[in-house]
Amino acid sequence: MFRPRHTITAVLVALTLGVPAVAAATPTTPRPSATTQVLHLHIPAIGGIEAGPGGVPGGSFQPVTVIAQPGIRTLQYPPPPPTVSFTVADPAPYHAQYSYRYLQISWRNLQNGKTGAAQLRHWDKPAHPVDGYPASLPTSAIAQTGAGPVVATVTVLREQYQRPPTTISVIPGLSAIAVPA
Repeated sequence: MFRPRHTITAVLVALTLGVPAVAAATPTTPRPSATTQVLHLHIPAIGGIEAGPGGVPGGSFQPVTVIAQPGIRTLQYPPPPPTVSFTVADPAPYHAQYSYRYLQISWRNLQNGKTGAAQLRHWDKPAHPVDGYPASLPTSAIAQTGAGPVVATVTVLREQYQRPPTTISVIPGLSAIAVPA
């Protein structure tokens, strides 16, 4: 007998155990700083179930990865505060279903307690004009986090007509980075 609840639970467990461990955890090469090594860790946000003929190309459970890296520091006195650059890795080709979807990156510096959020578009703009809030968003943003370990979660959101945005990611993404002083 088909049991939808058991099937969905099995799929979510498989994704939780399989996707982040095999394809999603992509630590990059450590970059030396004055006192320590810097580690970058990126785990993609996994989208929800896409049902019906109006689904997004690629189907259900699509991963969306946001890469966090230390922002560019200029040589000036006094030095600018340390920053983190959040960038969408491999934006998806445009599809009409993407025109109302975007990412929310919520970050926290574990050393100094600073918090913040940024919204990014995770798809390429088409040649024709597209309306809506997600179309106005960039694919990268700079956050003034300060030095220290920064952790960020990535959530896929969908705009709703006359309602607040809805979270459509089944598993939120995660980025962790140590920002040098």
